[in-house]
Amino acid sequence: MIAANFKKHPDAMALQLVLPFGRALVWATSRPTTAKLRAIRAARGAAFKAAGRIRYPVSVSTPEWVKKARSAGRVLAAMLSQCQMVMVWC
Repeated sequence: MIAANFKKHPDAMALQLVLPFGRALVWATSRPTTAKLRAIRAARGAAFKAAGRIRYPVSVSTPEWVKKARSAGRVLAAMLSQCQMVMVWC
C-alpha cells in the first residue's frame, strides 16, 4: 500500500513528489535539446546526487535448517498434545 510505504519512508515521498513547474514537466525529459533544459537537467542531477539514494532494508531469507527445525517442532508439539492424558480430579 502506497500510504504505508510513505509512512515508513517519508523521504521517498519527497523524492517522488511531482511538483508542477511551468507548463509541463520539462525537467523530466530524457534528452534535453536546449541549453536551458540541459542546465535544468544538470541541476536536477546534482540535487539527486546530494540527496543520496534511498536504501530500503533488504529482507534476509530464513535458512533451510531453521525451517526444518520449526516444522519438526510443530510435529513434536502435535504428537505431544495427542499423547497428553486428561486428568479428572474427583
